[in-house]
Amino acid sequence: MPDWIHVTVEYSNAVLVALLPIFSDFAKKLDLPIPTPITSEHVQRFVTGGPVIPGYPIDVRGYLILTNGWRFWYSLGHVDSFEAPRNYFTEQDPDRVAEYVGSLNMTRREAVALAREMLKRMGYAEKLPQTSKRPTKFDGPFKWRGQTLPYYRIEWEWNTGTQFHYVEFNIDAQKKQVTKFACASTNLCAKPPEIGVKPELRSEYLKRVREGKQIYQRDPPPERLPPP
Repeated sequence: MPDWIHVTVEYSNAVLVALLPIFSDFAKKLDLPIPTPITSEHVQRFVTGGPVIPGYPIDVRGYLILTNGWRFWYSLGHVDSFEAPRNYFTEQDPDRVAEYVGSLNMTRREAVALAREMLKRMGYAEKLPQTSKRPTKFDGPFKWRGQTLPYYRIEWEWNTGTQFHYVEFNIDAQKKQVTKFACASTNLCAKPPEIGVKPELRSEYLKRVREGKQIYQRDPPPERLPPP
């Protein structure tokens, strides 16, 4: 079994400080409705850590939720996902479906063009050449009680040797906005930022506990950074 990072307050805050400028730059490139630069005041929740695979460098990961509801994921040296506060495809409450009824203001062709434009802004398009081809899957718009749910889901999937690649966009075709982006591709892997704090493995932490070098068996949860 892989080991895990033992997340301390110091480590969590160091990762957050390193990733906030990356998330800010990403949001600015895409012109998302988010105040930039993103600071600790905008952070509702931040999660880091994850497994450590033997023989590979320890990755820097982060899951960020902003106070306005936007969410971002970072791993393997790049932002691999983001999602808006409201997204029809991930809505869990069936009683709220009516809130997504609207007018269809984009064609399928226009939705694909928007997805490709966003990839260019991210700097991912050249690394994901398969997205210049016809999407593997395309869903939407939908009908609900005779009304239109103006949402598209676009997916590209392909393989190169043993590697699987995946790109997904959810699009609000009334507002002409991307409500979700997710990708998984080794083509995007890059060097993670330096964080200045050496992560402790969970196995090392448990060893300290067993040896009596740790008073408490559980550290307090990571705290939000104070405003700059």
